[in-house]
Amino acid sequence: MINAGDLIEKFRLALSEQWGYIWGKSGQIWTQAAQDKATDATIKQYGQKWVGRHVADCSGLFSWAFKQLGGYMYHGSNSMWRDYCTKKGPLKAGKRTDGEELLPGTAVFTGESEDVHGHVGLYVGGGFVIEAKGTQSGVITSKITDKRWRWWGELKGVQYSQDSQRGDEPVETKPTIRKGSRGEHVRQLQTELISRGYDVGPSGADGIFGTNTERAVKSFQKASGLVADGIVGPMTWTALDGAKTKTYAATLTGLTKEQATALLRDFPTADITEERG
Repeated sequence: MINAGDLIEKFRLALSEQWGYIWGKSGQIWTQAAQDKATDATIKQYGQKWVGRHVADCSGLFSWAFKQLGGYMYHGSNSMWRDYCTKKGPLKAGKRTDGEELLPGTAVFTGESEDVHGHVGLYVGGGFVIEAKGTQSGVITSKITDKRWRWWGELKGVQYSQDSQRGDEPVETKPTIRKGSRGEHVRQLQTELISRGYDVGPSGADGIFGTNTERAVKSFQKASGLVADGIVGPMTWTALDGAKTKTYAATLTGLTKEQATALLRDFPTADITEERG
C-alpha cells in the first residue's frame, strides 16, 4: 500500500526538477535523437527545451510515481477514472459535492461528462494540484479551484489517512537552481561543494551560479551516482545533505614535505602541518 504523502513527494520531485511533457512518456530522459525523430507538430515546436530532462504525460507521471513506490498505475487517464478509483465523484469550485473533504493524494480529472477524462493531476493539499499539463508547459502547479478540474477519484493502492498526510506542506522547499541562478541558496551550494573539495572558481562562494559552479555540480552528481546535468534539485540537495563527512587527523612520520603533498593530492581539503623534532 502506498502512502498518499509519499505519492505527493514524488510529484513534488518532478515539479522541482522541472520535468517536461512528452505524450506517451512516463519518466524517461528525453534525448536529442528522439527530438530529431519526432513527427508530432507540438513536440517539434516545444520539445527541444525538454531534451536532457525527465518527461511524462499526465497519466504517465502517475505511472512513474507508482512504480517508484513499488505499486502500479495504468498509463491512461480514462482507464484511471474507470478502473483505478475506489471512490469518485464530481467537484464544484474545488470541493467535493458530497460534502466530504478532498484529501491530498486524490487524483483530479477534467472532462465535461463522467465518461470522458482526457487529463489528470494530483491534488497535493493547500489548494494546489501538480500536473503534467502539456508539451509547452511541462510539470506545473495549478489551483484546485481552476474550472478545468471537475472530478475527483481516490486511487487504488493508496492509503488515505489524516495522520499520514503531508499534503498541506508547501509545494516546494529548497528551490531548484542552475546556471544563471543567484542568491543565498547558490552561496549555500557553493559552500557545500567547496567543503568537499570541489572547485567553484576563483570567486568562491559568491552566490552566482556560473560555469565553474556548474562544472563542480556535475562532478559531484557523477560521483554520487546522479544524472550529471548541472541542475540542483531535490535529489542533488539530498545527496549534499547526506554526503557530510567527519574530519579525522592522521600523523605520518618519516616523510618529506614533497612526499606528504603528493600523498594528499587525492584529498584537496586536507592540511599539512609540519613538525620538527
